[in-house]
Amino acid sequence: MEQKRKISDLMLEQFALGELSADAERTVRTMLAVDTDLQKRLDALRDSDTEILASYPPARIVPQIREKMLREGAGEARPRRRVGALWALPIAATILIALTLSVTVLRPNDTRLKGFSTHLTLFRKTAAGAEELRPGSVARRGDILQVSYAAGDAKYGVIFSIDGRGTLTWHLPAGYAGGARLAPALDSRGTVILPTAYELDDAPKFERFFLVYGSSAFDVAAVERIAHTLATQSSTADRATLVLPSGLGQYSFVLGKQG
Repeated sequence: MEQKRKISDLMLEQFALGELSADAERTVRTMLAVDTDLQKRLDALRDSDTEILASYPPARIVPQIREKMLREGAGEARPRRRVGALWALPIAATILIALTLSVTVLRPNDTRLKGFSTHLTLFRKTAAGAEELRPGSVARRGDILQVSYAAGDAKYGVIFSIDGRGTLTWHLPAGYAGGARLAPALDSRGTVILPTAYELDDAPKFERFFLVYGSSAFDVAAVERIAHTLATQSSTADRATLVLPSGLGQYSFVLGKQG
């Protein structure tokens, strides 16, 4: 029974997506062979995914979104970490992006949520339009990234990134430079694309994006201090969890980095 409790919803969906390590996958397969309830949970998960894909087939929807991104982002980017508003999509299109993604939310109950749960989405601009990035994807100097979020149940939040040099960059609120400020309200109408795209510099090792969120407004400066502490811990900054005050949640999206 103890082993059965270890098969969380997050672990089960990672199994369905082929994201588990070999040892963890063997554990799940062993439990599925003897646990009918676990098999029913897996079947329900797969049925849900099938319904979403049937309603919003990526083969039709994603190319339309990418074409829209390419057409509206044809301008040249300046060689800086922040660049102009390259991409803009209507809400109807950004909702469809969210329905094609699988995301991991760092929450105390270790549950993976889909659809409009609180999460970040990253795209990289390419000659063909926009490439959806998965956590762990490799990015390079000069890549132009578009950051978006889905608020889910969260009401307020901030978005920032840290890199292999320990640099902390704020994306929401844009241009935040310290001081007293409350976290802005999040837009709950599907997936929201931030108005400013982001060009990567030559910082090594990784680029890590965070969404910190809560049900009520919170002090941005307090989160900044915590984020800065993590950013300066070079040995663990790419994987350690932020130690946040009670009531706040976090989502993390890490990219590997090449020169």
